[in-house]
Amino acid sequence: MKGGIMQTVFGVIAIAIAFIIFPIIIEGAEATRLAANISEYTGMTSLIGIGPTLAFVVLILGGLTSTGFGVAGIVRSSRGGGRSRR
Repeated sequence: MKGGIMQTVFGVIAIAIAFIIFPIIIEGAEATRLAANISEYTGMTSLIGIGPTLAFVVLILGGLTSTGFGVAGIVRSSRGGGRSRR
C-alpha cells in the first residue's frame, strides 16, 4: 500500500509541476522565437511553437499514468493483493 500512495503522490506532484512550469516554458519559447532570427531555418518556428505544448502533454500524461497505477495499487492492496480468499 505504501508504494501505491507514493506513486499517487508523485503523479499529483507531476501534474502540479506541469501547470506551474507551462507558462515559464511558453515565455522562453516566445522569447527565443522573437529574439533569434529563426525565420531562415525551415521548420524551426513550428518546432519552437509545438515544444511547450508537447512538454505539457507529456508531463500531464505521465502524472495521470503514475496516479492511475498508484490508485490501482492501493485498491489492489486493500482487496488483499488480488489473491483469492478460500
